[in-house]
Amino acid sequence: MHKIVLYCKSYDKDVHRAKILLDSIMKYNVEQIPFYISVPQKDIPLFINVLGTTGYELISDESIDTDNAGWKGQQIVKSQFWKLGLCENYVCVDSDCFFIKPFFISDFMFDENTPYTVCHEYKHYFEFIQKHPFISVNEPMPFDQRDSFVKEREHIMGLFGRAGVIYDFGPGPTIWSAKVWKSLEDNFIKYNNTTFAELIKLNGSEFTWYGEWLLYSQEIRLIPKGPLFKNYHYPYLHQYDKAHHYDLNKIAKLYLGIGMQSIYEFN
Repeated sequence: MHKIVLYCKSYDKDVHRAKILLDSIMKYNVEQIPFYISVPQKDIPLFINVLGTTGYELISDESIDTDNAGWKGQQIVKSQFWKLGLCENYVCVDSDCFFIKPFFISDFMFDENTPYTVCHEYKHYFEFIQKHPFISVNEPMPFDQRDSFVKEREHIMGLFGRAGVIYDFGPGPTIWSAKVWKSLEDNFIKYNNTTFAELIKLNGSEFTWYGEWLLYSQEIRLIPKGPLFKNYHYPYLHQYDKAHHYDLNKIAKLYLGIGMQSIYEFN
């Protein structure tokens, strides 16, 4: 069993983005951390055709979870990857991300047995929205995004009896321990006679389920780390950085890579 692997859940519409991710991993993966991609069974021939067969292992979503598809199905499959028994920990990276500099196991693991946990208050994002309520007259940036952010997290916090600071355990890539996911399943999901799919239907933030359960269970030592990638959630965030010459060289001083939401097209 691997100590840590990289894992991407993808599908046909993101195949070319997954190719960019793969190319970046092959370029910057100094210590040759194993890389797995899962896709629906029907998409496997497409991915082999576009990505080839070198530098990663391709598996089917159905080998992880047979019952889920669609957006929330993606969250379920990503969160159940640990059940394959391939690794103790995994870095879950989306296909709309790519690395921009060399990375090492030490970027993801605090010590031999303890992964870092992405855990922070995300103040810099909401501060940006407060400072720049309008990037253009056609693209307002509503600060009430924070309201939904808080409500989503307070919901899960309440289920685990936690009050206090609102943490974000994303955005991706996230670093997840199989021990934590297994503890959630054994001590909460089964105890309440439910399924992880039902949890996602209740609240679709899979990384909040992970993070809040880790805080509750203390299954592993929580060593916090800020976002691994510079994430552009909306096109205007990318346009703003371009206009202010915040380029790859500057981004690489703080981040391992870049994430661009695949539901948008960035220029």
